Amino acid sequence: MNRDLHFWFFSKMMSGPLGQYLIKRRNYFVNGVMPRAVGNKDSLSEEAMEHYRRAQPSPAEREANAALPGYIVGATDWLRTIWDGRSAFNEKPTLILWGNKDIAFRTKELERWKSEFVDAKVHEFADCGHFLSEEAPDRILPLIRAFMNGGD
Repeated sequence: MNRDLHFWFFSKMMSGPLGQYLIKRRNYFVNGVMPRAVGNKDSLSEEAMEHYRRAQPSPAEREANAALPGYIVGATDWLRTIWDGRSAFNEKPTLILWGNKDIAFRTKELERWKSEFVDAKVHEFADCGHFLSEEAPDRILPLIRAFMNGGD
């Protein structure tokens, strides 16, 4: 994570003073990031956005959100140990649901996962971004049910 400029910049920016102010005082993950992270802006209704806003209505309740960006780069060594031990789980049944318009995780990351989890069932959504449960619930639910029931 610490060698990828995409993740490094986001981590450093959002864990710095300006990012922390935006997250804690302006609920930036909900009000700024979420609308940019979806493929179809209409999928986030005002009602859905209010739900997310109410989940952590005060700066004190956004402390975990504020801590997250620092852990992206800060967890590099820990994430490397998991990745280095992937042989323990890369042959397990795997379902990958991927929004191709995701601003956080790119095609580069998907290709890496696909190369390691060769028997994974991969479903890409060209019109979706990071929040598939909001953007395509009617399309992902049958895929999750089928996977959980041992089917395709």
